[in-house]
Amino acid sequence: MIDVQSGHEFTLTALIPALAGANMIYGVGMLDSALAWDYASALLQNEFLDMILKVVNGIQVSEKNIALDVIKEVGPAGEFITHEHTFDNFKKMSTPRLMNRDSREEWEAAGSPDIVELAYEKSMDILNESKPEPRSEAVDKELDSIYAEFEAAVAERKAKQTGRK
Repeated sequence: MIDVQSGHEFTLTALIPALAGANMIYGVGMLDSALAWDYASALLQNEFLDMILKVVNGIQVSEKNIALDVIKEVGPAGEFITHEHTFDNFKKMSTPRLMNRDSREEWEAAGSPDIVELAYEKSMDILNESKPEPRSEAVDKELDSIYAEFEAAVAERKAKQTGRK
C-alpha cells in the first residue's frame, strides 16, 4: 500500500543509485517487491525523483541566479526573503505537484487533503484526459517482429528441454 514506509523505501532505493551516478531509476509505481503496480504510487514516486535529481544535480551557479546585483543592493545588514528577485525565483528550486507546502492552517482550511487520495485523483484525471497518438504501422510491424522472434526463441528452448527429458 502507499504509505510513509513505501515512500521512504522508494526514496532510499532511488537516491543511493542516483548519487552513485546511475542514469536510470527502476521501479516507478511498483509496490510489494514489484508484484503490484499503482498509478498513484507512480505519480508520487515521479515527484520524489524530481527532488532526488535536484539533489544529485546540485545547485547550478550562473550570473543570473547568483544575482550579485541583488547581493550588493541588499547589503550586509539586509534580507533577501522579501526581495523581488527571491519572489521571482524561489519556486524554481522546488515546485511539487502533489506535496502540500501550505501552512497547517491553510491545509486544514482546504479540508486536510490526503496526498495519496490526491495522487489517485490526479492519476484518474490523466487516464481520463489522455489522448495518445496511435502507434504507426511501422512501429506495429516492428513490435510484431520482436514478439515473433521472442516466441520462436521460447518455442525453441521448450523443444530443447523436452528433447532432454
